[in-house]
Amino acid sequence: IGGGMVFTFLKAKGLEVGTSLVEEDFIDTAKAVIAKAEKLDKELILPVDIIVADKFDAEAETQVVSFDKIPEGWMGLDNGPESTKAQAAALADCKTVIMNGPMGVFEMEKFNK
Repeated sequence: IGGGMVFTFLKAKGLEVGTSLVEEDFIDTAKAVIAKAEKLDKELILPVDIIVADKFDAEAETQVVSFDKIPEGWMGLDNGPESTKAQAAALADCKTVIMNGPMGVFEMEKFNK
C-alpha cells in the first residue's frame, strides 16, 4: 500500500498522520483489509519511512520520518527511500501487479521518486 491511500491505513491502525490525506469514510474498510490480511497470514506492505512536507507545494520544506513519527502539521507526500527499496524487493519477482496509480505526488519533483 502506498501513495495517498497509505495514510488511511495508518490512521486505521491508530497512528497520527498529521495533515496527510485521509479518506475518513474508508477507515473501516482499511481496518477490514488489515484484519483479513492478518487472518489469512498475508503480508500487507506499508511504508517504513515517509517523506513529509510542511505544505503541499513544490518548494515545501521536507524531511524523511518513520511511518509512526509524522509530525503534527506536516503531511506525507511520498514513500521514504527505505520503503521504496522494500517495495521494489517485494515486487521483484511478481508476475502481475495491480496499481491504483503512482505513489507520491509525482507532479512535484521532490515527491516523484
